[in-house]
Amino acid sequence: MTIATLIVGLALSFGLVAGAGLYLWLPSGTDPALSTQRDFPRTEYGMGGAPNITRMRRFSTIPWIDRTLSWWPGIDRWERWRQQAGISLSLDWLLLSAIGPTSFILLLMAVGGLDPVSGGIVVALLWGSVRGVLATRATRRLRDFQRQLAEALDMMGRSLRAGHSLLAGMKMVSDEFPAPVGPEFGRVVEEATFGVPLGDALSHLTDRFDSAALRFFVTSVMIQRESGGNLAEVITSITQMARKRFELASRVRAVSAEGRLSAMVLFALPLALAGILYMINTEYITILFQDPLGQTMVTVAGMLMICGAAITKRMVTVRI
Repeated sequence: MTIATLIVGLALSFGLVAGAGLYLWLPSGTDPALSTQRDFPRTEYGMGGAPNITRMRRFSTIPWIDRTLSWWPGIDRWERWRQQAGISLSLDWLLLSAIGPTSFILLLMAVGGLDPVSGGIVVALLWGSVRGVLATRATRRLRDFQRQLAEALDMMGRSLRAGHSLLAGMKMVSDEFPAPVGPEFGRVVEEATFGVPLGDALSHLTDRFDSAALRFFVTSVMIQRESGGNLAEVITSITQMARKRFELASRVRAVSAEGRLSAMVLFALPLALAGILYMINTEYITILFQDPLGQTMVTVAGMLMICGAAITKRMVTVRI
């Protein structure tokens, strides 16, 4: 009965993923470039004929999927995580990679092929893994952005001293620098060109990158546009500060490497030991998962390991 249920569940799950994938690939009469999830501004005319620049966000090229995702609680947070991670995969495909296995697990739970506790743990681990991949890529991308930001600000400062505008300096940065600095400042230039105020376009950039030096730069630009001042000198000071902050962050990361390695070893040791015991004596370790008391012990131990990992991460993470 369990094997038949597993086969049926796998067939339905793969059918769901394949059908949804084929439907997403079918032409829908929409520009395929929208699948990159860029925010496209649109001009609407309200009362009095005054133009109102609004930002139209699309989560999918399929209209009904876009409407469904727009009603999903927390969808903006997932879109922000996807943008911070720099993933070119559209949001609908990203969520489909987790919804497909989740549907299969829920189907097994419905037909009795999997107990609710184990199914809930697997679903939580699945979505937590997707979030963890996004967080890891976002952290690595933020580190690359901070490493390139000082040189990018230095180029903008030299551009201002040469008599160019700030937007022209950003355009030079977008043309000369690789990802992630180049494309991100190019996106700011694109938004400003389409009519979005420069302050709002820079604020969107700070939403995608949580960098103190970038926030100082954006604040300086907004103050300079309101009250005036020598923006080139301010950018030079921010550049020096950004270089010092990145150097200090690199030293802190090197000093805390031992603590992070110890945390990974402590977290992986119980899992590795369980795997070794399973290969040596399967009957000895399977009792832990078959007996109700053993299942409770495994659940509590897993929760304690997650709490310990979170606490250890806060201990070895030093914010600069």
